[in-house]
Amino acid sequence: MRGLKKAMKWKPDARLVAGMAFAAFVLLMIPLLRIAIYSVPYYDDYKFGGFVKGFLTQERSLRSALQGALYCTKTNWYAWQGTYSASFLNSLMPMVWGEQYYFLGVVFLILVLPVSIMVLVKVLLHDVLKADWPSCVAMQAAMAAMAVVLLYSPQQGFYWYVGGMSYVGMHSFLMLTIAAWIKLLVGAGRVKAILLMLWSLVGAALAGGATYVTALQGLLICLGLVGLGAILRSRRTWLLVPSLLVYGYGFFKNVTAPGNQVRARWYVGWGYPPIEAVFRSFLEAFSHLGEFSGWITLACLILFAPIVWRMVCMSKFSFRLPGLVLAASFCLYATGFTPTLYAMGHGGYGRVLNCVKITYQILLIINEVYWLGWLRGVLDRKGKTVSGRGAVWWFYPLMGAVMLFIFAFLSRSQAGCYSSYGAYYFVHTGEAYNFYQEYKNRIETIVNGGPDVVVKPYVYKPWFLFIKDLGEDPMMDENQSMAAWYGKNSISCISETQE
Repeated sequence: MRGLKKAMKWKPDARLVAGMAFAAFVLLMIPLLRIAIYSVPYYDDYKFGGFVKGFLTQERSLRSALQGALYCTKTNWYAWQGTYSASFLNSLMPMVWGEQYYFLGVVFLILVLPVSIMVLVKVLLHDVLKADWPSCVAMQAAMAAMAVVLLYSPQQGFYWYVGGMSYVGMHSFLMLTIAAWIKLLVGAGRVKAILLMLWSLVGAALAGGATYVTALQGLLICLGLVGLGAILRSRRTWLLVPSLLVYGYGFFKNVTAPGNQVRARWYVGWGYPPIEAVFRSFLEAFSHLGEFSGWITLACLILFAPIVWRMVCMSKFSFRLPGLVLAASFCLYATGFTPTLYAMGHGGYGRVLNCVKITYQILLIINEVYWLGWLRGVLDRKGKTVSGRGAVWWFYPLMGAVMLFIFAFLSRSQAGCYSSYGAYYFVHTGEAYNFYQEYKNRIETIVNGGPDVVVKPYVYKPWFLFIKDLGEDPMMDENQSMAAWYGKNSISCISETQE
């Protein structure tokens, strides 16, 4: 009996917990990468990539591809919108080198998000809080898995290159840039500081020319870090000034682009005035709290709590003014809705909400760390002994069972709410394979057809891979974009019953 009680009180080593967390993360990534080979281009892929493809027909070289990307960026800056860095990267989608390479862009998007989160988490926990490596690795894997599995729209975040690169990709670059800013503030060796400054300049140029959710939040974070450094009278704050200047200039060129006025004419009467858009951002933020959180997010917070508690008990960081941190976090989260409310009068499409939810999740975990650190300080001041050894072993399988219950009984759609399961589902039901075969047959029909091609609608439409089919009208923008890519006069999509 005594042996049983002792076994029930056993607490696994932090290294074991870290290893299990990382293994779980890897397993969750496998189905997402597996389904990537069935991804297909859509709409804006053809429009942006068409610029580079045109240049490559003249000279098939990297130099020619970059010239095409610059031409695309300049054209869009004058004719559609100011997001110069997003336009540049969108036009360089791998399919410009061949149809068979499209999936490589999707793989990049699937990987860059967790990598950027892991880098940011490492800087925050190991470099700022001085957390031990096992706890840091466990939280890196856990937070990366949380962001990837609970992504608002994997369809538009991962499996559509232009939609994913414009938002998830650019947001990932921003997180890598924020990590560099923070690392410069907390201290780095001379060589590392030089490399971090160089990346911060590149990252600032990228984020400043990103879509407006990313560009706005990045500018506010950079200003906040510079302000915090000034308050703390840290001379290292000067290391952030060059990237802040680059960011400010890029952001200015982004928002003042002539193309923004052209784009605005398409949405006349849709958006709200600036002040009202800011006010409504907070209302929108409140309205999405339940959707972005839910039972599974609460379970994640509980699962992370023992690891976080162990870190804050070992940290010498002073967790002061937690209410101020919470208020600032909510304001930053709310800014994710401001650009689309101003431009279009609503909270944003799925690709926009991907970025907003990623920001929300990171801020949520930061606040969990900060509030538990504050609680530890309160207990210390009251002279109460606190243990930072982590949870007993049975806590982890118990939380695993709770998460399985939430997955099975409290989720409105398992395939829609959990990206890893959705990817597994569409592969193993055969929907992804059958859809991809239909796509290849469609391409064969287009390539071998005459100047005016008629194709059949898709029968299989797995949500991860299928966004929208072509229309009957060859003048539809989607149809024209694909026709231009393949050098056809027109493409129509008509079912056999309509012929």
